[in-house]
Amino acid sequence: MDEVIKHLNNIYAMDQATLGVLCVLCAVSAFALKDYLAFPIMAIFAFPILFVCSVLAQYTFILGELYVPRRMDQWLMWTIMAAICGNIVGITLVAGLGRLHGATPRPARRAARQSSR
Repeated sequence: MDEVIKHLNNIYAMDQATLGVLCVLCAVSAFALKDYLAFPIMAIFAFPILFVCSVLAQYTFILGELYVPRRMDQWLMWTIMAAICGNIVGITLVAGLGRLHGATPRPARRAARQSSR
């Protein structure tokens, strides 16, 4: 449990510039994604999933020590890469949840409406 708390504290301690870049990139992605959703308003619910996946991807890159965070060009490149990876995972998750929602049986409302006519 101490490991989980340590990781959550490290994620919470991420700098605001990184979170801001990830937030903007995820917002752009959610805005583009709304055109492909059955209900465009669902982009509001897709955004947090995209953002959390991007933050976790960024944290994975930080843990793997893939770049030196003090260099601006490397920081920005890896932050954009984390947003891309997080959005791929998040869109896959949203599509899977939408597919799962579409596969659930619906009540027989249409048959009841047609029989009443």
